[in-house]
Amino acid sequence: MNKKIATLIVLAGLTFVPTVSHANKTTYIYTDRKFHFVKRVELGKGDLEERQLNQPYSFNDFQMREILAGVKFNRELFLSKEVEEKEVFNQANLDFLVPYLVQAFKDAKPNEEVVFAFITSKPKFLVRDDRLTIVRSWVEGNTLHLNFRKLMAKVSSNWDKFSDVSQAMNRAQGLRVSLDLGEGQQYGKNRDEVLLNIPDSSALATASATVTPAAQEPAVADSKDSKNKVKKTTAAPTETATATPALPSPADNNLEERLQQLDNLKKKGLVNKDEYNQKKKEILNQL
Repeated sequence: MNKKIATLIVLAGLTFVPTVSHANKTTYIYTDRKFHFVKRVELGKGDLEERQLNQPYSFNDFQMREILAGVKFNRELFLSKEVEEKEVFNQANLDFLVPYLVQAFKDAKPNEEVVFAFITSKPKFLVRDDRLTIVRSWVEGNTLHLNFRKLMAKVSSNWDKFSDVSQAMNRAQGLRVSLDLGEGQQYGKNRDEVLLNIPDSSALATASATVTPAAQEPAVADSKDSKNKVKKTTAAPTETATATPALPSPADNNLEERLQQLDNLKKKGLVNKDEYNQKKKEILNQL
């Protein structure tokens, strides 16, 4: 009898042995240890079986900026039945995210996805109105997948009182907000996932030259060397001094169409004010 009891005790003890779970490996590209981060996360077996990943993937800054700038959302206004359309990624978001995302996808392994988060801040009647967006992203073929875990979710104004910022992130809620598909975009498995075609990098080769030399110079140039640099920049041919995206050739007689295209690039934040004015002057000089 004692042997049977002892055996039952041993078997019972075995059933309570805890199992060791495998934590997915995470590699941070950037984090402020609050709401802003870009990281590579190892995928589980289930996700890997469902996806045909094309990673690592080499984006250039212009490609990534153009893709993200086209993502929009709809928000129902509380005091009316109207629907407001806005860009998910404003200029400040793009400036922050683009270089880190380009680096993340360049280093991403075939079994990883890129996860990023950011805050969109907007003052509202002198009260903080912080909106949190969290996105899981990956590349399949020539398509970038963005799966929004949170989209413009309102963060508690007293989030800094939480012992762990993750509590504030989990409690953030998005009300009356949904993705709005643009031209060439489509939903993924659900309406929280949008599929974006990646533009041909060869067509954007000129624009991917980043900023103009003048923009890279310090704000104050007192030395003789810096003055010489400025002179060289202004004396250079217009074609190389500008970093605006490729526009129709000067032989194109439809100047109005070229001006409209330039206006669209400016509205998307793809060219700055100086580049816009310079290119507009070139086009008008052909009249």
